[in-house]
Amino acid sequence: MYHSVCQRFVKQKKPNDAIALLHSGSLNLLKYGQIGSAADLAGRMLDLYESEGVELSDASKARVVEIFQAFPVQEENTYLTDFVRAAIKWTSKHGNCPTGDPQLQHIVGSKFFKEKEYYDAESHLVYGTNDSAKALGHLAFEWSQQGYCTDKGYFIARSALSLLAQKKLHKAHIAFETYAKSVQSQTPSEATTAPFRPTTDPAGSPAQQVPVFSHRLATFVSLLLFVIQRDSLDQFTILRAEYRTALDIDGYLHALVDKIAAVWFNLGPKQQPNIIEDLMKSLFAGPPPPPAAGRSRQAVTGLD
Repeated sequence: MYHSVCQRFVKQKKPNDAIALLHSGSLNLLKYGQIGSAADLAGRMLDLYESEGVELSDASKARVVEIFQAFPVQEENTYLTDFVRAAIKWTSKHGNCPTGDPQLQHIVGSKFFKEKEYYDAESHLVYGTNDSAKALGHLAFEWSQQGYCTDKGYFIARSALSLLAQKKLHKAHIAFETYAKSVQSQTPSEATTAPFRPTTDPAGSPAQQVPVFSHRLATFVSLLLFVIQRDSLDQFTILRAEYRTALDIDGYLHALVDKIAAVWFNLGPKQQPNIIEDLMKSLFAGPPPPPAAGRSRQAVTGLD
């Protein structure tokens, strides 16, 4: 019934009525647990958004958000996944951000985080707002406590390096500082500070106090943020080499560091990397899930 009435509205050049019908119909079906049929109507609404050139606005986004919030979060819920992907794609085409509307990314990621779907949450929060960056810090700490990886710093490395690969230094700092505060307050034996003097600094230069952790990858992120702020190519090269074995836990981390090398220090292939194209590919493919286990080394390098 919904589709036939919708088609009638479209033929009558009443796209707003058709969109309103699909929106209300999808919500009604979700209320009664008809997820597949609801997803069908929601997808049709987004198709009309595209064909009618509906611009991203508070009203058009609110319909998407309302439907998304009504979806249950379940394992292997491809209906929800497909709807979110189509919605993000629409905002990327009709909004100001090629990786999708940051506020929508935050809403989606926050819901997944609330449901303990850490991987799905991370894949959206890394393209979100400053609040998303703070949520990523909390997520990284919470995820690190689940026993999936022996190097607990792996999870903040995923988030912070993803942000740095987008040249989002401020957001990377927010995520890391939130994570560090959680470690310091909840597992204080795993965090301290130590003097760090870049080996490229002149002899006798004062050392800087930086956060360090018993988990090697968290310390790597701490030092990497410091080095990027200093715009020190030589120290980046040294840091990258010294922590290569820690990064070996997951090839995804090496790929992120390669992007960071290109966008911050102009290292890598001669051709200029297309950051937006790479981000869009990763957005719709998603980052790889974390390994079931990994290696952890306790030594902290580059510290006095």
